[in-house]
Amino acid sequence: MAAAAMTAAAVIAEATTLRTRPRPACLLCGSPGTVLHAAVRDLYFGVPGEWTLRRCANPACGLVWQDPMVVGEDLVRAYQGYYTTADGSAGAATSPTHGFGNAFFRLDRALERLLGLGAERLRHAAAYLEGVAPGALLDVGCGDGAFAAAMRARGWDARGTDFDPAAAAAARRRHGLQVEVGDLRDIAFPAASFDAVTARHVVEHVADPIAFVAECWRLLRPGGRLVLVTPNIDSLGHRHFGTRWRGLEQPRHLFLFGVASMRSLSRRAGVASADVSASAQGAPFVLRASLQTSRGLLRRGCDSLVVATLAWREAALARRGRPVGEELVLVAVKEAGR
Repeated sequence: MAAAAMTAAAVIAEATTLRTRPRPACLLCGSPGTVLHAAVRDLYFGVPGEWTLRRCANPACGLVWQDPMVVGEDLVRAYQGYYTTADGSAGAATSPTHGFGNAFFRLDRALERLLGLGAERLRHAAAYLEGVAPGALLDVGCGDGAFAAAMRARGWDARGTDFDPAAAAAARRRHGLQVEVGDLRDIAFPAASFDAVTARHVVEHVADPIAFVAECWRLLRPGGRLVLVTPNIDSLGHRHFGTRWRGLEQPRHLFLFGVASMRSLSRRAGVASADVSASAQGAPFVLRASLQTSRGLLRRGCDSLVVATLAWREAALARRGRPVGEELVLVAVKEAGR
């Protein structure tokens, strides 16, 4: 029986072994990278392996990336059991929300009131499109379609894309959404097709974020808005939890951004006048998900106290414009002729 179990584990490990290629230099500015984290493991969905993250040595950039980097053809295998797929039961035991249940959501609502996050969460729920007349919206990386369906309920003509056929099938089945499967550039929507393009927690997953953002920008009509949301590598949560921070999510997050590198990315992609800020609206979730990796009663107890302090500090500092929230938000309006 033990031998059979070992054989089964070996088969699973081999099936999820991911090929990689070296990426020693920064994609945005070409500077060399220094090791930020080594031997990072997948603490949430159990993909075997260890991963190294480098940070750009240029202080005006600060991009973080995976080196060696998983090749695009293999990356899809890192999403087996992922929470955006049609059947996430395989990864339920390691999901960041596993075991929280109603108690977590009651605590989260209490923290929302205590930290004054309500207004920012309303903006986040509306994809930072509050006050914009609804039109055609494309949600890139739509997962199971819940967000696009919510935007449709707000009056938007919403559709989606996803690289995962299972997630796209779930979006169609659950919400009746029109969803295209594949890489955004390969889908090749006509230029100026949409009044808004949203990509929430997507850009960190793509192998060529410059080309990805440029394609999102191409699809916008004059006056249209691009909205990107992504983990903030300069957050207080990352500073505290290090390799246990939820936002690292190796090996699926190929690039991680701070405010400077996100602005650099937008310029490289030809996006004009992008507003980039850090948001603390998701801090309670991200910090508590990171806390789930704590081992030992003493460490877990200390981290629990730290989580409450970090969430409060992030909310207070974000209101003063400090870029330490758990998420980055980019909003750009496409002017005529761009």
